[in-house]
Amino acid sequence: MKNSSLKFSNYRPRYKIKNTARLMAVILVFLLTITAVLVILAKVRGNSDDKDGLKPEETIDVSTPTPTPEPTPTPYPVPEGKVMEPFLVMLDPGHGDLDGGTVSPYIDGLYEKDIVLDIAKKVESILIEKGINVILTREDDMRPVQHSEEDLVARWSFANEQKASLFVSIHVNAYDLKFKGAASVNGMEIYYFEDKQEVYTDFTQQRFAEIMRDSITAANGITFRFMEGERRLAVVRNTTMPAVLIETAYITNKEDNDRLNSQEFREKTAGGIADGIVAAMEEIGVFKHDGEMYVFKETGE
Repeated sequence: MKNSSLKFSNYRPRYKIKNTARLMAVILVFLLTITAVLVILAKVRGNSDDKDGLKPEETIDVSTPTPTPEPTPTPYPVPEGKVMEPFLVMLDPGHGDLDGGTVSPYIDGLYEKDIVLDIAKKVESILIEKGINVILTREDDMRPVQHSEEDLVARWSFANEQKASLFVSIHVNAYDLKFKGAASVNGMEIYYFEDKQEVYTDFTQQRFAEIMRDSITAANGITFRFMEGERRLAVVRNTTMPAVLIETAYITNKEDNDRLNSQEFREKTAGGIADGIVAAMEEIGVFKHDGEMYVFKETGE
């Protein structure tokens, strides 16, 4: 075929865009999508290595900080002229060590010091079980101080230093058997000192003695002889709280001696003393606050 024989016709394109507007719209959407992806990737890179941001492994502590505890307020305003103190019972088992106290004429080795310590420890156990704070002036056979006069001072001084709320001294009585009829004297006696400042409104030393008398005799059935408020016994006179000295029984009386040697009598006597303390607590207005027992005392001003 010769070049001169080729026939040329008018040029027409193979493809033709029929809708230009639709094509432009598709291109615009594509470009916007690409832009959005690039922005997201830039932010991710910024968050992972930003000097002002957090590293991927770092976390923010969003836990609630523990608030500083505030003191629990008193249940109500302390009355004028009074002070609020923790309630505490002081038990005083008399004598100890070389001072055996009274001695049984019927049973060898039966001494006042051992009897009253046993009773005091039984009272202590009862009070602790009730959640009542209690301290003993001696926990074993040793006295606070060996010299008798200094020993008594140590007992009432300790009670005052501890700001005890009630004080109970426990003893065993005796009568000189050289006197006619001495062996027949039996029963319980209670001593207090009426001429000292009261620390609870409408609650006297005598009232405390009456409560203890009623509670102990109801518990152990002991004969009650009398109570006295004029004798100047050191531990009831110098203590700054209601105080009683209990002569539980007469070791020189055969029946009382047998009682004092009996665990049953000691347990009942301890129960009576504990009951008396609880009754006194009700009258002086002991109350619970924040899980502890308190009482209002007169300031004496």
